[in-house]
Amino acid sequence: MRVIEESGARSRVFDFADIHDPNGKRVVIDEGLQRWFASAFAERTSTRSGVKRMRGAEGIYAVLSWLARYFAAQSPAVRGPGDVTAAHVRALWAHTEGRNAISQVSHLHRLRQLWRDDDQLSKEVRDALYGERLPEVTEVSDVPAYDDNAMQRITVALRHDIRMARDRIRAGQDLLVRYRSGQVGSGHPEHKLGMLLDSFDHTGDLPRTPGGTLVKVVWALGGAQEITRRLCLTSRELTAFCLLLTALTAENFGTVAAWPAAHYRPDGGVEGVPQVALIEASKPRRGPEREHMVTPVEDVPEELAVLLVADDPEPRLFRSPLRVYQLLLELTQLARHHGEHGLALAGFRATQASGAKRWTRGADAKNIARWSAQHGFPTEEPTKEGVEPVEARRLRQTGIERKRRPVAHTRATMNDHYLARSEDVAIQSRVVVADALRSQVAAARKRRSIAVLPATLVARAASDLEGAARDADLDHAVLQRLVSGEQDTVLTGCTDHLSRPGAVPGEPCAESFLACLGCENARALPHQLPLQIAALDHMTALRVHADAATWRARYAVHHERLEDLVGQYHKSELDQARQRLTEQQSEMINALMAGRMDLR
Repeated sequence: MRVIEESGARSRVFDFADIHDPNGKRVVIDEGLQRWFASAFAERTSTRSGVKRMRGAEGIYAVLSWLARYFAAQSPAVRGPGDVTAAHVRALWAHTEGRNAISQVSHLHRLRQLWRDDDQLSKEVRDALYGERLPEVTEVSDVPAYDDNAMQRITVALRHDIRMARDRIRAGQDLLVRYRSGQVGSGHPEHKLGMLLDSFDHTGDLPRTPGGTLVKVVWALGGAQEITRRLCLTSRELTAFCLLLTALTAENFGTVAAWPAAHYRPDGGVEGVPQVALIEASKPRRGPEREHMVTPVEDVPEELAVLLVADDPEPRLFRSPLRVYQLLLELTQLARHHGEHGLALAGFRATQASGAKRWTRGADAKNIARWSAQHGFPTEEPTKEGVEPVEARRLRQTGIERKRRPVAHTRATMNDHYLARSEDVAIQSRVVVADALRSQVAAARKRRSIAVLPATLVARAASDLEGAARDADLDHAVLQRLVSGEQDTVLTGCTDHLSRPGAVPGEPCAESFLACLGCENARALPHQLPLQIAALDHMTALRVHADAATWRARYAVHHERLEDLVGQYHKSELDQARQRLTEQQSEMINALMAGRMDLR
């Protein structure tokens, strides 16, 4: 069965009569199974499905191959969908075949998609698909973001490759222009090279003999690969461009690899206005309705680029997705023309004999490991020196964590998938939440804490009542009555008992004297400290003997407010206040705590 990508870029034949195990041994299954697998594959890869690229089709074929190997080992033999039982389904949940947990979950998830609507299977079999839960896979540290040092190390290597490619191809283009204008004559040292570049630019190939082999001058100047790379990007450089754009935009590597060269500039290319290019991109996983999307590729303003890195001679180029994209289009014009496609990523592979296969399109994620090895990066585990492997998904994770805005997905997906699995984001979130909670607690304490008039202000009122009243933000007559104790309410003094918050003005306050501890009209004065300490001690003693729920309901808030209030005095002041407590004051506190002072 042949599958052709929706873009037409690639195709492959999937043979269900020729399935092999990981060791290359052919797996023999009944023809009924072969036809069933082929029909299921056709249904899942049809134009109506969400499978638009070869990678998705290969994933489905891998699951069917896994099933073929499993059924081939069963006794009695499984010849078709009618022989599949619920016991087979349950056994598949443990049939890992040496795969890791993530791969196992992926296979089982695809198995559900293949079989859940298959009418050739019995209802018991389809129900069994959901009788077992998928294995749990922890993704918190599965795709960790790069730290600043790791990102710097990777992007420096990427920018180096792109700079070298740019300088090389621009030099080749300049030589070609000078050759065609007659500035590089027959006696010039670069005449032969200019002639070969002219032939390659016009025909897409280098001069050959009638037998098809390259002429000797090509080999004398370094061979086809050395000459053609003067006008075209190599596969390694295409990988570097794609990785850098992934890092700058936080898009998927595969999405960037399929970017077209055609785009729209709403800014009109006019300097002085925000620069942006709109690219029509495709992400099949989003579903048929949301697969096609418009991706804005923005420029970095000059003032911001200078702040990002001050010592870079080209601060805007390699930190601007738009400028990297424009450079890519400039360097791939020739490859795109002869390759007869419209992708932004276009190159030439001189090692291919076929003319069509020479003109590469897009970028293959399989080349990331090769690029990494060529630049001294590990391909699996970090080195002892802490050098991290280069992974496209980690570059995307890093970009999303730094941008904190959705990129080709919803905000819920960003929060629940990308940010939720980040340890750094979890740590930052805990700090933010803790700070917010502390702020709220502080605000609540401030709102409930009554003002304390210090002893110095009370003493000053005797000689400078007007000045002390201004400092206390009170009317001088009110301050006079507070200091004299005329407006005491057992534990505090009241500025105006006829204007209780939340009550009708002029109506006398009927609240318990304990409620004064949370009233904005209350003021605490030094002469009331003995009463406050006695009430606090009384509540503390009750806590030991009373029912916990009853104590919390009646006294918890008042106890906490008294602790805050008493805590504003020094230990020496507290000791003196305890000694000043009179028998009459003790009786008053007993009456207050017993409720005898409340209105009935």
